[in-house]
Amino acid sequence: MKVSQLRQLIKEEVQNALGEDHSSNNYMFFGNLKVIKAAVDEMLEMDEAMVDQILSDGHNWAEDHIATSKDDVEEVFNFLKNEQTINEKLKGKQVKLDANKNGKIDTEDFKLLKAKKK
Repeated sequence: MKVSQLRQLIKEEVQNALGEDHSSNNYMFFGNLKVIKAAVDEMLEMDEAMVDQILSDGHNWAEDHIATSKDDVEEVFNFLKNEQTINEKLKGKQVKLDANKNGKIDTEDFKLLKAKKK
C-alpha cells in the first residue's frame, strides 16, 4: 500500500468516526482508536521484508514511534481494565449505597463500605 493510500484510508476513517453519533462525551477517543486500529491493520498487511528494508534505510524513528505508541496505548488499556475490574467488584455493593445519585462511587460511598466491613 502506498503512503497516499494509507493517508486516504486514515482520512476516511476520521471522517467516518466524526460522522457517527456524537452523543458520547468522548467520541474523539473512540474515533482515534478506530483510526489507530485501521492503520495498524494496514501496516500488518504490508510485506514484512519491504517494511524491514525501509526501516533499515535510516528510518528507525518509525520503530521508536511505534514503541512509544504501544506504551501509551498499553497504559490507557491497563487503566481502563483496572477501572472496569473495580467497577465490577463494587457493582453489587453500589446498589446498596445511596450517597451518590449519579451512579458513581465517591469517598462517602467508600466510607460506608469500610464501616460495613467492621
